Amino acid sequence: MKKWIFVFFVCIMALTSCQSAESRVESAAETFLNGYYSADYQMVLGVCTADFRERLRSFMPGLADIPDTLEGKIKEALSRTSFKIVSTELDKDAGTALVSYELTVPHLEKPVPKRLRLKIEGRTALVDGIE
Repeated sequence: MKKWIFVFFVCIMALTSCQSAESRVESAAETFLNGYYSADYQMVLGVCTADFRERLRSFMPGLADIPDTLEGKIKEALSRTSFKIVSTELDKDAGTALVSYELTVPHLEKPVPKRLRLKIEGRTALVDGIE
């Protein structure tokens, strides 16, 4: 009887751990996507790995050179863009995850499928790339 209680407890802990990891991954992905599609790049950089953060920073200086009128149009277009997380694939052994999402852009008929790559380090999930 004690053995079955122990096995049941281990199974419950494993399920809880999976849900927690998945929710951390989805939370990091959602924070990244919210920041990215609202042009809040400080928010974006806060949920990226160091390598990906440096890659993003390499193109951000050019954003300061955009004329105000064009910047307003970009922000307006971004405000009409939305996303929906479709699925999350965890690879606990590799410490990675793929988050598939659909990007809805007003002038396109169908949502565009996209994916984020994330690294899981301990209890932290960080975006490591866009596919």
